Amino acid sequence: MTSSAPPEETLSLNEAAEELGVHYMTAYRYVRLGVLPAHREGRSWRVRRVDLDTLGEENPPAQTRTPADWDRRFVRRALAGDGPGAWAVLEAAFAAGMSVPDAYPRIVIPALEQVGELWSNGEISIAQEHAASAVATRVVARLGSRITRRGMSRGSIVVGAPAGELHALPTSIAADIFRAAGFEVLDLGANLPADSFAVIATEQPRLVAVGMSVTSPGQGEIVRATIEAIREANDVPVLLGGPGIADADEADELGADFYAAKATDALPWLEALVNQ
Repeated sequence: MTSSAPPEETLSLNEAAEELGVHYMTAYRYVRLGVLPAHREGRSWRVRRVDLDTLGEENPPAQTRTPADWDRRFVRRALAGDGPGAWAVLEAAFAAGMSVPDAYPRIVIPALEQVGELWSNGEISIAQEHAASAVATRVVARLGSRITRRGMSRGSIVVGAPAGELHALPTSIAADIFRAAGFEVLDLGANLPADSFAVIATEQPRLVAVGMSVTSPGQGEIVRATIEAIREANDVPVLLGGPGIADADEADELGADFYAAKATDALPWLEALVNQ
């Protein structure tokens, strides 16, 4: 005879507020800002006893003012599929003084890395991973509308992902980061055939570089063929990055001019290209 673990104790948001000694709306704000982990059951929020106890020990009012864990708060809301809550975390960060471009390296990118680690370690389900990715996609779309390029254009950059690569979110993030740095950016999204990639890149005025994102390993030959097609059409510097590329040596072997694990890592290289 096998014994099963007792069900985990959860509380309603009203019960959680009472135990914390705060108003219901304050507890609700903790949830929407990612300070207090919670999940939906029907139309109501439920809080795990262990998370409530942990929050009580950490002094929740101080937590809402501490900017150091914005990414962790974002992850909590993203895993719950709570798009408005994830956006509320960003708005709270902006109110605390964070700029929109800084939200990418300080919140969005670290949060996505955390989700990836949780998935790799088997700590979250595929449903949670998809929910978090969907939330991040919607949030990045909203963030992109707030990126404004000031002054004269520093030239154009084309970003995209090669054929077989189905993840468009990394190219969207890279496009916004490059745009915030003063470039005109054309985001081609995911799964683009090599010849189309090359033709579109050639048509861009004042082309500075082409950036390619690869998230899945084992696409070396496709990546190599795409870079060769781009070079045949226009001898332009090619940037290669993403978790599907192991390191700078692999990027060089595939024909790229520069490797960047993250889009922000490519900014000094792009700056040098513009100033050479």
